Amino acid sequence: MLKYVLIVLFALLFSGFLNYRTNPEITKSRRWILFALRFITLFLLLMLLMSPILYYTQHKKQAPQILVLEDISQSMDLKHNSTTKSLHLKPLWQEMEKKFTASGYEVLHKTFANGLEGDKNNTLLSPALTELSRQKVFTNLEGVVLASDGWLRDESLSAVQQLGCPFYVLADSSQNPAPDLAIVNVRCNRYAYRNEPNTIRAEISSQNYSGPAEVRLLMANKIISRQNLKLEKGITANVDFTHKFNSIGFFPWKVEVAALPNESQINNNIYPGAIEVLAEKQRIILISDKPAWDNKFTLDAIATNSRWTAESYLNRNGRLYSGEVLVNKLEPNNLAALIIINNGILNLDNATVSFIQNAYNKGVGILYQGLPVNELASLLPIQKSNITSTYQGFIVPTPVSANYPMLNSLTLNAKDIPPLDYYYVTASPGSEILATINNPQNSPAIVVQTTGTARSLAFATLNLWRWQMQSGDDGYTKLISNCLTWLSNKSTGTYNAIYNNSYFRGEEIRIRLRSEDEIRQSRLDVNPRIRILDKNNKEVYTDFLKREGDEYAITLQLTEPGTYSFEISDKETGKSTKGKFELSETSIETRDYGYNLSLLSWLAKETGGKLLYKSNLNTFNPVPAKPVEQISRKEIPLYKKWYILSLFILTFCAELFLRRRWGLL
Repeated sequence: MLKYVLIVLFALLFSGFLNYRTNPEITKSRRWILFALRFITLFLLLMLLMSPILYYTQHKKQAPQILVLEDISQSMDLKHNSTTKSLHLKPLWQEMEKKFTASGYEVLHKTFANGLEGDKNNTLLSPALTELSRQKVFTNLEGVVLASDGWLRDESLSAVQQLGCPFYVLADSSQNPAPDLAIVNVRCNRYAYRNEPNTIRAEISSQNYSGPAEVRLLMANKIISRQNLKLEKGITANVDFTHKFNSIGFFPWKVEVAALPNESQINNNIYPGAIEVLAEKQRIILISDKPAWDNKFTLDAIATNSRWTAESYLNRNGRLYSGEVLVNKLEPNNLAALIIINNGILNLDNATVSFIQNAYNKGVGILYQGLPVNELASLLPIQKSNITSTYQGFIVPTPVSANYPMLNSLTLNAKDIPPLDYYYVTASPGSEILATINNPQNSPAIVVQTTGTARSLAFATLNLWRWQMQSGDDGYTKLISNCLTWLSNKSTGTYNAIYNNSYFRGEEIRIRLRSEDEIRQSRLDVNPRIRILDKNNKEVYTDFLKREGDEYAITLQLTEPGTYSFEISDKETGKSTKGKFELSETSIETRDYGYNLSLLSWLAKETGGKLLYKSNLNTFNPVPAKPVEQISRKEIPLYKKWYILSLFILTFCAELFLRRRWGLL
């Protein structure tokens, strides 16, 4: 500061000295004008030379901040005991504001529901905190007062922990004595198959009531099934509805529990959902010459996939039997793959050979195990040799097997596979050998062949099931399942959307995409785009999915109830997948009666805060605030300011002009 005082004094004295007397003499007013111009010029010149950067320091005391977050979602308007939750909490947070203000805190009041600016059909705390942080509202935050019923639907509350300050949570611990029946959850398969029984399981809770109740399953607002059960107070009961759909399509449904005569909270008595009914399951036919463990473990592997249904036939004396029933004709409809296991005595009649040939020509894959038969020589990648006895040896994958991911579980664990019974065979022309036996001849063990759209995969071995007994990760099951998926040419793992069939209004709609190769290894080189259409096929939303780990995902919200369809596609690969979901007219908020005390208690405990009720609020006294002194320093580079330089030039030129005009030069 002294430097600037000296500059001003020097400029004043020197300007006064130069303009005290003039020759020739001029009027006093003109001398004052020249004095002022010379003072400004000298002052600016000295400032630029001695202090080209002007420093400005400000000291300010900042009071600690308390953020009051008031939940204004739709659930806050629901009654709890004699009043709504919002009216019950209002005097509590107002009292907290007074207490913190009196203790010297700066109180900020904000409302939230679906974030700060979202609608009231959902309650999300993290987006609200993130938006406040982005707006730089917090400068010295010491705590948060949360007035909410606790029915938060954030996937993660990491934003709460990142604030690093205590949460003072307000709630009501009193219990509503009125009886209340609620459907807390319904479990149902996303898909059902036509003419097959499908189960819809509802979980019914009973508060303050024990006695009979009626639960109904409705479709298109028509009751299709009802069940009576006896409920016990405080115990959740399960109700199963089994229904067969006789047509394919997308069917919204809802489960409803009849309201009690004196029940007031009835919004949670209904739980909506939807199910997509597909055509019959894909069939896989297994033909073997005798009962064996290979048959049993292969059928077990097929059973792990709900899309498949297996049919097993035993070949005796050239005829096929299902158990003890003679089968004269095999049905070709909806056939995915054929499995043939020959322990050395398989004898196929002409009708069976013709059936296999026709199915193969239509693209149905063949998985063959054991000794090849001459009747199928044109279809199989292996041919019988002149040696028909079995030997034992170990499987050795060839480098070519790396091109066939369905064998990954085998190639990675080949050393763990016990010795197998094998036949000496030769590979058919045009086939590829994927594994050999560790004998001197390196005879083929696994061979593959592709003809048009049909594929055949042959194992010249038996008793591969023994591997399952020594494998801890279901390697055998994965191998059989992957091989059948590859053979069927209908892999569902290529481009799959993962989503719920129904959502409540206000609920976040999350759709994930799993992009995989034909043996379900992740593909992360795609750029999927989603288009969502309403029931009138009008586009209501479109965007690109973002990568999340080994998947892609998107989260959105829609406001209009109804049935929506979507398509996720990728231009580069040409892959696409479609789906449907139902947006219920029931708001997710209208089911949130009472307080979620477990979550509210966790918030208070996790952040080092307190859970406060009306009964103990009077005992809470905030710690007196300690203002934080903030020192802000600003730098003003004078030499960079054009107006400073312009003023210097202007005053200098003005003085020069006036001196010349008044005859002083």
